[in-house]
Parts: sequence; structure tokens; C-alpha cells
Amino acid sequence: MLKNIIKQVWNQRRMNGWILLELIIAGFFLWTVIDPVYLLTVNHLTPKGYEEEGRFVLQLSAYGQNSSKRDTTVTHEQQQAAFHQIVRQVNNCPEVESVVLVRNSSFPNGGSWSGTQLYADSIQAKEGKYVHSQQYEYNNLEGGNIFKTYGMKDALTGGDIVVPEDAAARGLYFVSEGFAKHMFGTTDAVGKKIYTWNGNFTEIAGVFKDFKHHDFEPSYPIVVTIKNGFYDTPYMHYMYLVAFKLKDGVDAETFEERFMKEEAPHMKIANFYCTGIESFENQRKEYAEQNGVYNLIRLKLSLAGFTLMCIFLGMVGTFWIRCNARRQEVGLMRSLGATKCNIVTRFLSESALIVTIAFMVSLIALIHYAMEGNMTLIEGSGELRFASIPWLLEDTPRFCMTSLITYLILLLIALLGTLIPVERAANVLPADALRDE
Repeated sequence: MLKNIIKQVWNQRRMNGWILLELIIAGFFLWTVIDPVYLLTVNHLTPKGYEEEGRFVLQLSAYGQNSSKRDTTVTHEQQQAAFHQIVRQVNNCPEVESVVLVRNSSFPNGGSWSGTQLYADSIQAKEGKYVHSQQYEYNNLEGGNIFKTYGMKDALTGGDIVVPEDAAARGLYFVSEGFAKHMFGTTDAVGKKIYTWNGNFTEIAGVFKDFKHHDFEPSYPIVVTIKNGFYDTPYMHYMYLVAFKLKDGVDAETFEERFMKEEAPHMKIANFYCTGIESFENQRKEYAEQNGVYNLIRLKLSLAGFTLMCIFLGMVGTFWIRCNARRQEVGLMRSLGATKCNIVTRFLSESALIVTIAFMVSLIALIHYAMEGNMTLIEGSGELRFASIPWLLEDTPRFCMTSLITYLILLLIALLGTLIPVERAANVLPADALRDE
């Protein structure tokens, strides 16, 4: 049967030639709009590496030098003590399970970013071979633990990260699994040494699952460090953020109402004042909105939807006309004893063959398109060569998956555009179909 179908397609090459050309062009352009949607979808579905539910950050501000409300008698030491008191007050809330004081760059979907270069040994440092990583730093004030508060898990066991009591004093590092793989080729890196930018060796005390600093970007290698005490700066409310986790079962809206009514007024001390609390989820949405991520998604989805609609209407119309033009052929086949199922199967097979041939030709142009560097991971992003890219976003799997999705869409449209007119033609009596022959 396949031989007869190929022969039939060849015999009608003049008619099929235009269809092939249309499918080749449609396949190429459909691939280029499916790929960004696939990229955004996989990025979004990749685990964040932390938990959002019940996580908040304290919105703390301070009266400036020119503010009439500023108390000029407050000393730097009093300001530090007041900041400590605010952290303690949050920690003592009955609904709060854990609190952690983090740098403003050590927060998911934050606007700040802090990076560092790390080496496997001093030889690599001399050769300039390093892994660039994002650095998260937190303060162990009030027993703070970033892993517990954020919900970060051990990469090997899936359990909680164990932080030694002397981790800050010893300068221990905790690294993401992506960092460990880039540096050592394995996630089993606990106890290994890394060479820091300042010429010191430090030990890795834990490896946590990949962590996405920004939701719609791949996970970047991250190292977490712990610090005892504050940096000596009067701008602590800019440098630090107070993040906290609610206990399981606590209603977030009820807590927020109570917090603003009962807790926030007591945080108006030493020129500090609390303006509210914001959830991790809102932080993520605000970052995406401010940086145009949602606009990018809307644009890509709209473009994909419009392109898909145009291709659908064009292809369905083309295959519909092709089938209607062969009504006499259908009548002749019915008069020779062909069943309705035989006719439908034959026409669908022809359409599938034409789509397959056309898409294989499109793949040649698409491979060239991809090799020219058009498969960017994140539009407008910086260097991502060390990012922990999910397997489905690596170049070859991503190209194959996008191509498969595009092919299946084209095939479905072609089969739909063929099935309806062929079934209608096969239901007509042979004498009626051959009347105009």
C-alpha cells in the first residue's frame, strides 16, 4: 500500500508541489514560535529549589537624613540594637516558625545580585579556570537558618541541610548541586575544598538542590555563606532583609492583618519603621512584572497563537480543496469496491507522507538556524554558560522536542483538513460522485 501511496503522491506532484512548499515554510515559522513557548514553559516548570508558601519578607525602612521625623540623637550602636530587636520581635511571633537575616542579594526574585569566582585548587586559580557563582549570605542572628526558612533541601538525601554550629567561624560553604557538578563533576562534594578569590581554602559543608534566583531563568551555581554579626553600616535596612516562614496551617491573610495591627507599630524605633510584609509569591510576580517577563510571555503566546491560527486555516483550506478536487477519484474507488475505511486511510496516509517530506526539508533550514546561535536561553540575559540547564533545555534535546511538537501540530492539522472532506466524499454514492466525470 505504501508503494501505491508514494506513486500517487508522485503522479500528482504538480498539485502536491505547492502544498509541499507551503508546508516547508509553515513548518519553519511554526518551529520558531513554538521554541520560545517551549523554553518559557520548561523554565517555569523546573523546580525552584525553594518553597513559596508561608514565606514572607519584612518591609523595613528608615527616616533619612533630611526627614523631619528622624531622631538625630540615635547612635550607630543603638541603631544596631534596634535592628536586632526587630528581628527578635518577628522571631517571637507565635505564628512564625523560623526567621533569617539575609543580604538583599540573597533573596529569590530580588533585584540585587552578588557573584564570586571560585576554583578547585590554586593551580586552576593561576590558570584562570574558575566557576562563577552567585553568592547568598545570611546572618545567624536569632538562630537564623536560610535553608530552613527558604525550604532548601539536601541534593543527595532530599532532607534538611544540617548546618554545623561553628559553620560561620570556620567559613564553611554550602553549594548548589549545579556548582558541585561544574566544579567536581559530582554532587557528592561534602568535605571537598575550594579555593576562594582571596587566596584561602574553605570546606564544603553541604550541597543543596539547584536554586532559581529568578523564576524564568535556569538555576545559576550558588554558594551560601554564614556571617556572625552585622556589617558596620548605618544602612542595615538596605543591606539586610528579614525573611521568615510561618508555621504550617497558619492563614497568611489573617497573620498579615494581625501583624500590621499589633506588631508593626512596635517596630517604629531608632528611625526604623515597618511598612508591611510581602510574600515570596508577590515578590516573584513583582519582579517578573517590572522586568517585562510577563509581557514577554504574553507576546510569545500571542505570536504563537496567531501563527498557529494562520497555519491552521491555511493548511486546512489547502487540504480541504485538495480532497474535494478528487471527489471523482473517490467515486471511482467506491465503484471498484473500495470501502469507506480504505479510502479514508489512503488519503490520510498521503497527507501524512506529504507533511513528513515537507518537515524533513524544513529541518535542514532549522538545523542551520539553530547552529547560527538563535536558540538563546533567556532573551537579554547575561553569561549563562555555567547555568544548571535542565536536560530538556540542552541544545539537542530542546531542538528535538520542539521539532517533534511542531511536526505533530502540522500532522494533526493536515489530517484534520483531510479527514472531514474525505469522509463526506466517501459517503456520496459512486453514481453521484461520477456524474460530472
